[in-house]
Amino acid sequence: TMPRSPKRWFEGGKRLLDLLFPLGNYGVGARVNRVTWNTPGCYWVITKVKYNKRAVQEDGSIHLGKVWGTLYWRDEQKGRADRRVPGHCKKRWQVLEESPIADRPPLERGRLHRKYYLHL
Repeated sequence: TMPRSPKRWFEGGKRLLDLLFPLGNYGVGARVNRVTWNTPGCYWVITKVKYNKRAVQEDGSIHLGKVWGTLYWRDEQKGRADRRVPGHCKKRWQVLEESPIADRPPLERGRLHRKYYLHL
């Protein structure tokens, strides 16, 4: 028998930190969800982002780190607020609504030595 090829259950999507980095305030306050979620009103509200100082790319962007947020399922909060977002490294995320905060504090090398935190 021939091996089965894996099915693609989704099309599109990016890693979460790739989506959040170019946004205002680096994505803190943005609403995001997985492209595989079909239920309306299901999303994460990003509350904190931690970028890894060793992952600075040539263009100045950072694609490694950790993300915290609050999960809303059918517009009701599930679990505790400000918890780690699971699967943030998978390429299955999309932005639903950007942060209302448009500020973008500069990422300075001196601040990145001790890891860089952003809080909402």
